[in-house]
Amino acid sequence: MNPKDASREVRPSHRRWDRWVFVLYLLYALANTYPYSHPAYIGRFVPDKGDPLFDLWQMKWFARQLFRDPRHLWDANVLHPLERAMTFNDSLLGLALLGLPIGGLTGDWVLARNVLFVLGFLLSAWSTYRLARLLGASDGGALVAGLLYGFCSIRFHHATNLKLVFGPLIPLFFYYLTRWARTGRAGSLLGAFLTWAFQMISSMYYGFFLFTLGPLYGAWMRWNYRGHLSGAARPGPRWHRWAALGIGTAVGLGLVFGVALPYWETSFRFGLRRSMEENAIWSAVPGSYLATGARLGFTWWGHRWWDGERVLWPGALAVTALAALPWRNRTALGLWGLATISFLLSLGPQTPVFRVAYGVLPYFSAMRYPARWGIMTIFFLALLAGLGTTRLLQDLPDRVRRWALAGLLVVGLIDLWHAPLRALPIPAPPPIYRVLAAAPEPGAVAVFPLYSNFREGSTFYAYWTTFHWKPVIGTYAAWAPPSHEWIRFVLKDWPLPHALWLAQYLDIRYIIFHPESFRNVGTQDQWERYRRLMTALLPPEWVLRRKQELEDVLLVLNLEQIRRDLAVRPPTRWNWQSPASAQVLEPAAPAARQAMTDGDPETAWVTRYTDDWHVTVDFGREVSLQALRVFTDSKDKVLYLWGSSDGSSWRPVYTVPWWVWAGAHVLPDGRTYPDPTARRDRLVFLCAPNRIRYLKLTASPVAGHIAVRELQVILLR
Repeated sequence: MNPKDASREVRPSHRRWDRWVFVLYLLYALANTYPYSHPAYIGRFVPDKGDPLFDLWQMKWFARQLFRDPRHLWDANVLHPLERAMTFNDSLLGLALLGLPIGGLTGDWVLARNVLFVLGFLLSAWSTYRLARLLGASDGGALVAGLLYGFCSIRFHHATNLKLVFGPLIPLFFYYLTRWARTGRAGSLLGAFLTWAFQMISSMYYGFFLFTLGPLYGAWMRWNYRGHLSGAARPGPRWHRWAALGIGTAVGLGLVFGVALPYWETSFRFGLRRSMEENAIWSAVPGSYLATGARLGFTWWGHRWWDGERVLWPGALAVTALAALPWRNRTALGLWGLATISFLLSLGPQTPVFRVAYGVLPYFSAMRYPARWGIMTIFFLALLAGLGTTRLLQDLPDRVRRWALAGLLVVGLIDLWHAPLRALPIPAPPPIYRVLAAAPEPGAVAVFPLYSNFREGSTFYAYWTTFHWKPVIGTYAAWAPPSHEWIRFVLKDWPLPHALWLAQYLDIRYIIFHPESFRNVGTQDQWERYRRLMTALLPPEWVLRRKQELEDVLLVLNLEQIRRDLAVRPPTRWNWQSPASAQVLEPAAPAARQAMTDGDPETAWVTRYTDDWHVTVDFGREVSLQALRVFTDSKDKVLYLWGSSDGSSWRPVYTVPWWVWAGAHVLPDGRTYPDPTARRDRLVFLCAPNRIRYLKLTASPVAGHIAVRELQVILLR
C-alpha cells in the first residue's frame, strides 16, 4: 500500500460524514456520562468525595493565583509550612486554564469540572477519529477507532480523576507528528511540541507517556513516508513563519520549564523517588485487559478480573485490529510495535522492558502506576482497529458494508455502555469556615481530626480551604512529605504544651474541631479527650476567641502570649545533676528517695497509681529549671510539672520534649525527623521560663502504676 494513498487528508466530501460522526459521539458522550450531562446534576454532583474535591481545589487555586500572584503559583496553601506544596501532586494547571472561562465567569467550578469531564470523552473520540483518518482508515474504520479510545473502560474507571479522563491531547499529539512526518513542515512539529507541553501541565503521567513513545512514533512515521513528502512551501514572507515558530517554541519551553523546574527542585530537596517495589504493587497483569466496568461486560466476565487501577478492557471491537496485518502496512507495523511496548510497560517490573526503562529514563521513578500505560495500549489498538475495520469492509458491496458497519457500531456502543455513573452531591463547607474566613489575624489552620495522608477526609480539608484560603497543615498529597506525619504526630497531643509550642513555631493560629468527623472514623473518645483537656489544661490567656457553629469549634490562639510563655531553648552546656536524697520530700512511703537520686537508672521506685500521686523536690532556693530528664517505665505516660516558690501556690512548669524541639528545627525541608518512640529522646524535656524552689511531678494513669528510675535536672541559679 502506498503511504501517500493510504494517508489521505480529510476532503470536503467528508464534511457531512464528519458532522454525523461528531453528533454521534456527542450524543453517546451525553448519554454515557449521565447524570453529569444532566442540567440538574452537572453543577452539583461529583463521582466521589476524594479526588474530585482535590481536583476542584487545584483548579480554583490555579485560577485564583494566576491573577493574584503568579510568581508563587506553586506555593499552594496546603501542607504548611512547605514551599512549592503544589509540586507534591500531579499538575492540573492546563485543565484549570481550560475550565477558567466557565469557572471564572460563573463561579461554579463543579460545573467547569463536569463540563471538562464530558468533553474528555467527546474530544478523545473525535481527535482519535481524525488521526485514524489521517493514517489511512476509512470513514467507518475511523469511527470505530474513535469509539474505542474515547469511551474505553479505563476512562470511566478513573471518572474520579479528571487528569486521566481528559485524554484528547494524546491523539492530537500524534496527529501533529503524523502531519510532520508526511509534510516535513516545522509548524506541525511545533504543534506536536505545544500539545505535549500542554499535556505536561495537565497530566504529567500522560506527558511522560508521550515523551517516551513520541520520538519512536515520529521516527518510524518519518521513515515510513520517506520519498512521499507532500508538503509545499506556503506563500508569504518567510520571516513570518520563523517568528511564529520562535514564539511557539518559547511558549512551549516556558510551559514545560515553568512546571518542570519547581518539580525538579522539590524532587531534589526531598529525594522523591518511587521504588521498583512500589511500581510492582500497581502493575497490570495480562488478565487486566479483560477487566471492564461496563454494564454488560462487568456482569458477564469483567468482575472476575477487576482489581483497582487495572481495568484495561480495550473493547470488543478491538479484535478487528487483528485484520491490520503488519506485514502489509508499515503504518500498522509501527502501531503494533508501540502497542506491544505499551503493553509490556503496563506490566511493570515483571518485564525487562520496564526494568530497563526505569533504570535509563529518570522520570520513570516519578511514577508508581505502571498499569496506566494501558491507556496507550488501548489507544494504539483503537487505531489498529480502525485500520483493521477498513480492511474488513473495503471489499464488501456498499449495502453490505453499511449494514456491517452498523452492526459493529451496535456491538461497540453496547459493549462500552457504562451509564448511569456514580454521583454524590458536592459537600457544602461547614458554617464554621465562614467564621474562619472572616477572621482578620494572620496564621495557619490545623483541622481535627488530623487525618493521615490517604484518608478521604484529607481531600475535604483541601477543598474547604477554597472558602477561606488560609494556609493549612496536612491535607492529601500524592507524595507524602517527610514532615507530614511527624507534624501530625506532635499535634495530636493537643493541648499539651509541646503541641502548642509546635503550633506557635509553625504560626498555626486557628484550630478547628469537627466532632462529626471524629464519630465517622470511630474516634469519638478522642474528641471527648480534646474537649476535656481544653477545659482543664488550656490557659485562657492563650486563646483569643472561641467560636462554635453547630457542633464545630474554632479556637483562635494568642500566639504572641504562647511564644512568651513557652520560650524554651536548650542549655548551652548539658550538665545533668541528680537532686540530693534529702531534697526529695514526697512521697514518704514507699521510700523513693534512694531510687530517684542514686544516679543509677537501673534501680526503680514503683508504686500503684493514685489520683493524688506526686513527687516533690525542694531545691533549697529559687532556681530556674532549664531542662529535666526523667527515666520512667517503658509504658509510662504523660508527665506534668508544677512549680512553686513557697510550697503552697503552684503553677504549671511547661515543658517541650527535646525531640519536638530538634524536629521542629529541621522543618520544613528535612528528610528525616527524630523518632518520637525512641526512649533516649523521650527522656529529655526543655522547660519554659520559670523561677521556682519546689518542683512537683505528677503523671497520668496508663499502666496503673508508676515507675520512676531516675530524675535529673539542669538548673540556672
